[in-house]
Amino acid sequence: MLVKMLALLEDPAGPEALEELYAQDRVAFSSALPLALAARPDALLLRAWTARLKHTPQPMSTLQARPEILREIWIMIAFAVFAGLYTKLPGLFPDTGLTMLTDDWFYPRNISLGALGAMLAYLLQARGWPRPGSMIVLVCYGLVGVYLNLLPEPGSDALYLAMAHGPLLLWCLICAAHAGAVWPGVESRREYIRFFGEVVVFSGLFFLGGGILVALTAGLFDLIGVSTDWVFEWMLPMGAAAIPAVAAWAALHRSEGARIMPLLARIFVPLFLVVLMGYLVRLATHVSELFTDRETLLIYNILLLAVLGLSVFSLSGRQKGARAGLVEWLLAALLCLTVLLDFLGLAAIGQRILAMGITPNRLAVLGANLAVLGNLLWLVRGFAQLLRGRGDVDGVERITARYLPIYFGWTAFVTVLFPLVF
Repeated sequence: MLVKMLALLEDPAGPEALEELYAQDRVAFSSALPLALAARPDALLLRAWTARLKHTPQPMSTLQARPEILREIWIMIAFAVFAGLYTKLPGLFPDTGLTMLTDDWFYPRNISLGALGAMLAYLLQARGWPRPGSMIVLVCYGLVGVYLNLLPEPGSDALYLAMAHGPLLLWCLICAAHAGAVWPGVESRREYIRFFGEVVVFSGLFFLGGGILVALTAGLFDLIGVSTDWVFEWMLPMGAAAIPAVAAWAALHRSEGARIMPLLARIFVPLFLVVLMGYLVRLATHVSELFTDRETLLIYNILLLAVLGLSVFSLSGRQKGARAGLVEWLLAALLCLTVLLDFLGLAAIGQRILAMGITPNRLAVLGANLAVLGNLLWLVRGFAQLLRGRGDVDGVERITARYLPIYFGWTAFVTVLFPLVF
């Protein structure tokens, strides 16, 4: 259904043909529409259908009456199983003697390759394997994987940083897969940010549910005297590796308008604002800790990313052309405080570099903070225009979508060039 819908967008008789498709199978059409719109957010015809069906009662149906959904579920399960098996390669081939299949070598380089690879392949399948873009994305993904596996044994911080930034580089490639295996434009990036927020929420729910299932399984088999080693050696890692692909399926097939991230963001924005104000008051009397304690600096960086995520995700799902409300005023205050924190953090990092010299870790933290600061300042400017009535929520939401290539460039620099430079 999805492939047919996308093909009809280029057909002069597309509007009539889409009407026929809807008449033939309303359930399958309604399920495929969000996927088609994510692949072609510029298509006015799809946006019109989305607006139409949003206020149209959808027909009830069981999974047995939805063969396309069942097929999609089985494909998702296949990718999830692949992710789990890839994660367990050292356990599947324990006696090969290959260095690349030892735990110490394999997991630092490949812990995310299987899970994110399954998610990427599932998104390409959901977009109908567009050519030649799908092959280009898969080749780029494979090159990153090969590069990470060719890195020598970590002997410096640069190699650890490259391995840590590798998954972030793969995340950027997943953005291209989500966009339909093309260079994602601003609207596609914005939709990907929304999609990623949903994936994070669903992943958290699946981790929680899966953790309870693993604990119950181990407890029940232990009661009857059966060894539970297999639960922790196979069930747990394979289930964890499958979660990104399953979460991507859930995010793509959630009902239109049922966005979770905006609701969570609106709950946590006031709480974060209170915490951040309290933190600044406490920091005013203990500023030296930020300049001397690495753990304080690490927590501070996590706080910056959390605030940035809240600011972005809280805007998704708002009506087009929406104006500022209480949440936007709170967000603006939160962003201003965060910018102040970022300047303090940059001062702390700069002081450490001047006192102790440049190292890969310090340069990576400095670059990441500068990248985040640029995004925060742009967001502050956007919120200032919004609060003064000179902009809307749509424009502010596009800011981070436009900024994503900066993150991609810095991540690629750390992953590829740090091991060569240092």
